[in-house]
Amino acid sequence: MSLMQTNLFRNALASPGVVAVLKRVVPPLDRLLLRCTRGYVNTAMQPVALLTTLGARSGQARPIATMCMPVKEGFLLVGSNWGADRDPAWVHNLRASPPAQFTFRGYVGPVIARELTGTERERHWQALTAYNPQYVVYQKGTRRLLPIMLLEKSGAVRHS
Repeated sequence: MSLMQTNLFRNALASPGVVAVLKRVVPPLDRLLLRCTRGYVNTAMQPVALLTTLGARSGQARPIATMCMPVKEGFLLVGSNWGADRDPAWVHNLRASPPAQFTFRGYVGPVIARELTGTERERHWQALTAYNPQYVVYQKGTRRLLPIMLLEKSGAVRHS
């Protein structure tokens, strides 16, 4: 059983105080660890990747550590934003400019993002919630539909 599937972990993530601390501490540590280890090590030893987008307004590089799920087509990311009622900035950035840089377990390189919709989204949502049950909790706690982004390695054949 992975850490993500334990009651202790689920209960901790349901606590606003714990989430507030994690939001402040984990992302900077993960960015550092992921950069130094080419995406192999992060604070939770979970499937966390380093995604660098271009700011939609600023055009500046915006690195963020976020959970991901590797799939045949590339990598899936959920814009859960810890269950907040707004999409995370990286989702907005990818919608404005789909090319990005990605680091995950040895892969360091360019990707192209596209947002999943319809039956494709639903199919991947089922797999994502089995992979990380916390996404169900986040979805229940917000009025918005959590966006799912598929990141495909640049130059890869697109699978629809």
